[in-house]
Amino acid sequence: MTSALVYAIYLMVAALYVYALVDCIRTPVPRIRMLPKTGWLIIMVLFPILGAIAWRNLGKCSASAEDRMAAA
Repeated sequence: MTSALVYAIYLMVAALYVYALVDCIRTPVPRIRMLPKTGWLIIMVLFPILGAIAWRNLGKCSASAEDRMAAA
């Protein structure tokens, strides 16, 4: 039972990491905040879990924020 839970947690962490890497690579440059794309990729390679969480929360402008900027 416990090993199944551990494997599920590893799977979720791996999915978050792969999602963040692919999302960073595919995101257009105008939607990236704080660092250049290569900087975010380096952070995600050096610090996989923290880098993926930072990318998700700090690295990319949301679509709604982009829409607000275009409307202003």
